[in-house]
Amino acid sequence: MDNLTQKVALITGGASGIGRSLAARFCQAGMNVVISDIEKIALEKTVSELQANGANALGFLCDVSDHSSVADLREQTLETFGLPHVLCLNAGVAPSGLLTESPIEDWKWALNVNLGGIIHGLDIFLKELTERDEGHIVITASIAGHYPFPGLAPYNATKYGAISIAETLYLELRNSGSKVGVTCLCPGLVATNIFTSE
Repeated sequence: MDNLTQKVALITGGASGIGRSLAARFCQAGMNVVISDIEKIALEKTVSELQANGANALGFLCDVSDHSSVADLREQTLETFGLPHVLCLNAGVAPSGLLTESPIEDWKWALNVNLGGIIHGLDIFLKELTERDEGHIVITASIAGHYPFPGLAPYNATKYGAISIAETLYLELRNSGSKVGVTCLCPGLVATNIFTSE
């Protein structure tokens, strides 16, 4: 996709950090932007700031670990702007602690958000994107998906999984001749709120 004007971008975890930066850049490109997040105050602040700069941006609360919440996000997006052309599966959390000290709740939280968010997003949006045969999917992983950092086992594991999903999706779409593209982001340490998400 060379021309992004009036196309639709949807970003999960879009109220802060990388997601917020993606939203701002898509707004600058003239896209209609849907920002979803689980944090209401941060979401409202981000959307208000973007709208004040003339952006066509809307915000919807969404818990990506809940399939029905992502399904609701799809309905809200379709009602306002239509099917997204750029789908950024970006929401993530990073519980920290040594494996000997990591409670099962931390594992479930990381798995449900970091992998569940991607799985739910693809389950709900992928078929329509491929049927239209236009668009791009961006999956936010991490350098932690290539190198396991001590003290972040649940996060590391989910980011290895995110990269595997992205690479598999890329190969499947390429092999089918689809025009839907895939990008996997693997940033290093970025100034975001991920370590305060608890």
